[in-house]
Amino acid sequence: MSTQVVGKKLTGRHVAFMLAAFFGLMFAVNGIFVYFALNSFSGVSVSDAYRRGLAYNEELQAKEEQNARGWQHSLEFEQLGDDTGIIRLRLLDPDKQPIENLSILGTLRRPVIEEADKPIMFVYADQLYITDLSGLEKGQWDITIQVQGGGYAVPYRLDKRIWVK
Repeated sequence: MSTQVVGKKLTGRHVAFMLAAFFGLMFAVNGIFVYFALNSFSGVSVSDAYRRGLAYNEELQAKEEQNARGWQHSLEFEQLGDDTGIIRLRLLDPDKQPIENLSILGTLRRPVIEEADKPIMFVYADQLYITDLSGLEKGQWDITIQVQGGGYAVPYRLDKRIWVK
C-alpha cells in the first residue's frame, strides 16, 4: 500500500519567505519596544541618585538622631471631597505631651510628576497641626514635612504616601 501526498510541495523559496517573515516580525516588534522605551518614563525618580547613595550612611545617622529626640508623631489624611482633604499631624514629646510653637512646612508632590509639587503650611489648633488641601488630583501623593523648633537646629522630617480616590 502506497500513500500519495496531494498538495503543494515545500520548496526552498517557501522556507526563505517564512524565515524572512519571522525575522521581519521580530525586528518590527523590537523596534516598537525600543521606541516606547526611549520615549516614555525614564525610571529616574530621584535626581543625582549616585551621590544620594553615597550619602546613605549620613541619612541613617540623621534618622537615628531624629529618633533620639523621643518625639512621637501620627499623621492622618482624610479625604473630604473629590479633590479636597485635610491632614492632621500630632507631635508628642517623650512625656507624651503635645509640642506647641513649631514651624511646620510641607510639600505635597506626585511620585512621578515634578511639576505638580504643592507647598503646604500647618496651623496649630486643638493639640494638632492641621492643613486643608484642595485641588488634589486622584492618585498617589507623597507628603514631606519639615518641623522646625522644639529646641533643635536640625528639622524633624516626616514622609508619608497618601491616596486620593
